[in-house]
Amino acid sequence: EMDLIEVFKDSDHLVSFSAGTTVLREGEPGDHMFVVMEGELAITIHGKVVALAGPGEIVGEMALINSQTRSATVVAETDCVLADIDRSSFDSLLKYVPDFTTHVLNVLAGRLSSAYEMIER
Repeated sequence: EMDLIEVFKDSDHLVSFSAGTTVLREGEPGDHMFVVMEGELAITIHGKVVALAGPGEIVGEMALINSQTRSATVVAETDCVLADIDRSSFDSLLKYVPDFTTHVLNVLAGRLSSAYEMIER
């Protein structure tokens, strides 16, 4: 399992958000994603919490993969520190770091199965 905190701990692109802040908004265009370094975020779709993301997890990757608008809103549940990854960095990681690609696929697969469970309820 790839330790994204280790990978990004010396990043020049760390950003802080205070609790309650909307970090990403559903429906808006997206050209960057985040690795959660500290804190916890809630991922919501149509106002319903579908997942929580904590340290080492990623948010905002969907818009980079399908080059579309944000599929979910992400709100800081606690004060957070996030590593900001823009499109060119994301593309480089996918190209040169196979473990990162696998990690992203695993995250997507996990979120997809959570979505299926919610639909079936």
